[in-house]
Amino acid sequence: MSAPMELRNSPTNKFSSVAGSLLMAAIFGFYTLKGLAGGADGGRVLLVALLALGFLGLAGYSARGAFDTSVKVVLDENGFRDRRLGDVLVPWDKVQSVHLSSPGKGSGMVNFELTGEPPDEIKYASANALNRILLIGGNTVHMEINSLDMSGQDLIEAVRKFAPHVVVRR
Repeated sequence: MSAPMELRNSPTNKFSSVAGSLLMAAIFGFYTLKGLAGGADGGRVLLVALLALGFLGLAGYSARGAFDTSVKVVLDENGFRDRRLGDVLVPWDKVQSVHLSSPGKGSGMVNFELTGEPPDEIKYASANALNRILLIGGNTVHMEINSLDMSGQDLIEAVRKFAPHVVVRR
């Protein structure tokens, strides 16, 4: 019996998002001040100020996630559970195939093709909202991995270990 594999948030990936958002907030903040000092149109200055505040808020939201060290995904001999996608166990016998969204180290998504529809907890999870809006997904569970402490290739190897019957597509 293998020990479960627990994946957590990767602080390094979150900090780069925080740094980028703070940089954008600083740039838009600079242009807001420059517009105010130069007597620019109030509507345009307000728009630039709102962009600065939006990026500042995004930086705060990303920073909060950087300090979250809780377990997000668990893989074991029973199946996988993604707490961001409804926290429901998907048994390995329901998984038909798995593949990276784009091969290589930079892949940000692992796709699990199921034999039937995913559970309602996954379909209606807030992290799955884009799939519902774009009407994509069907029998596929899309797991975002950029924010986790494991690469896509390592996750694929873990699936091979726990569920050798699952087809690994390229």
